[in-house]
Amino acid sequence: MIRDVLPHELDAVRDLLSRANDTQYDLARVAEEKCFGRGISGEPRVRMHDDDGIAVTCSRYLRLIAVDRTRRGRGIGTALLRDANAHVIGAEAGNYFVPGVPESLIGFFRDYRETARTYNLAASTSFDAPSNVRLARPDETNRVLDFIERHFGRIWRFEAARAAGIVIAEHDGQLAGFAAYEANNRGLGTFGPTGVASEFRRRGIGRALLLAALAELRALGYANAIIPWTDALEFYARSCGATVAGTFVTLASTR
Repeated sequence: MIRDVLPHELDAVRDLLSRANDTQYDLARVAEEKCFGRGISGEPRVRMHDDDGIAVTCSRYLRLIAVDRTRRGRGIGTALLRDANAHVIGAEAGNYFVPGVPESLIGFFRDYRETARTYNLAASTSFDAPSNVRLARPDETNRVLDFIERHFGRIWRFEAARAAGIVIAEHDGQLAGFAAYEANNRGLGTFGPTGVASEFRRRGIGRALLLAALAELRALGYANAIIPWTDALEFYARSCGATVAGTFVTLASTR
């Protein structure tokens, strides 16, 4: 039987996710955020098949789907996917676990077509913060979030608003760029979102923001960081030695 799941059942959800997660990231650790955290499109819907499968949707997006490893091959995942009636698999910007479907699982989504491909990277945090950027103060939050929305849109503002911290770059008192950290998947050591206003690009600001945010993650106890949902492989490899940790595919319904 497939039923709605409520926040007071979080312990049961964490237990299931520990038995069902096939990614290299600790899904149970971020279960509350991923299952019950608001998305840019509103509140999520959590549906569980008995105690052996779970699916989370937010508006037209399937945020995650997972089935107990010992219960696979019995139609549970197919039933949850049909129940979810999602139009897009992955790519729920603002609150996502991984930015799409791992390549190895594409075959499961037979009624969907590939629309995009992106990458998660891994990077060391063993960098010193450059002197030309700084950590935004709490009293600057609205100013920084307004800058992010003006230059990069409301989705990045939504995500950055949940960050543990935001590093900023300025030019003559004007904000030039930002880099958030621990904004999405808090507790896993994530970098981003990040951006530099168009008039200030090609000055090394993006790299300075990156290194400063990585240094802040190190101060929080992370030896390595996740740089999610990017295709800027050359930039991150050159800037901090980041390497590809996973390839993910966004899918859209063909129905």
